[in-house]
Amino acid sequence: ALAAQAPVPYDEVVDPATSPEEVDPDVEFTRVVVTGRYDTDAEVAILNRSNGGAPGAWVLTPLVRSDGTAVPVVRGWIPYDPAGTQVDFPEAAPPEGEVTVSGLVQLSQQRGSLGPIDAPDGTLQALARVDLERYAAQLDAPLAPAWVMLDAQDPPQAGDVPSTVVLQAGDSGQNFGYMVQWWIFALIGLVGYPLIIRRVARNRARGEQVPDQVPSEEPVGPVG
Repeated sequence: ALAAQAPVPYDEVVDPATSPEEVDPDVEFTRVVVTGRYDTDAEVAILNRSNGGAPGAWVLTPLVRSDGTAVPVVRGWIPYDPAGTQVDFPEAAPPEGEVTVSGLVQLSQQRGSLGPIDAPDGTLQALARVDLERYAAQLDAPLAPAWVMLDAQDPPQAGDVPSTVVLQAGDSGQNFGYMVQWWIFALIGLVGYPLIIRRVARNRARGEQVPDQVPSEEPVGPVG
């Protein structure tokens, strides 16, 4: 529902003075509009982002506004070698000069219990995720606390690269299907495990009831 609404100015949704941790989660997926100039020198790739099964990356470029603050914008997806270390996509260069971008507000991404770890220091050409705290550490301009997934811009991109990333809304029917599957697994465990224990106990009882059979020894003596 938020994504379907008309875009509103970025600052009406996100307070640039806050930190990424302080951004209200309820503003995620709100459509916003922001105007500035892309700083391609600070552009990075967000690795391991597939598109239709093809490996690639997102292109993250700061959009520097007239007040000096930079709004991080994921401009789209590009084919990208995961082993690459240098961001250089001349065919994916953004429009020069002032650009007006519309897109969906997204929250800073954090590493969970698993996943690659970005180096804490230095200027990186690629990041494992849109971690705004890490990204801000290598920028000169103050970075806004929430990023934007671009869905349109004026003037438009010259070519087809980067391609627009379409965010999929959650499907409650799919979640219901997962729930049914896990309840079936639980039922199998609750019914099947006692049956296995019962069979094991029965086999043990049968084994104890069978007396040990010791072969009889024939006397050994002189023959004749």
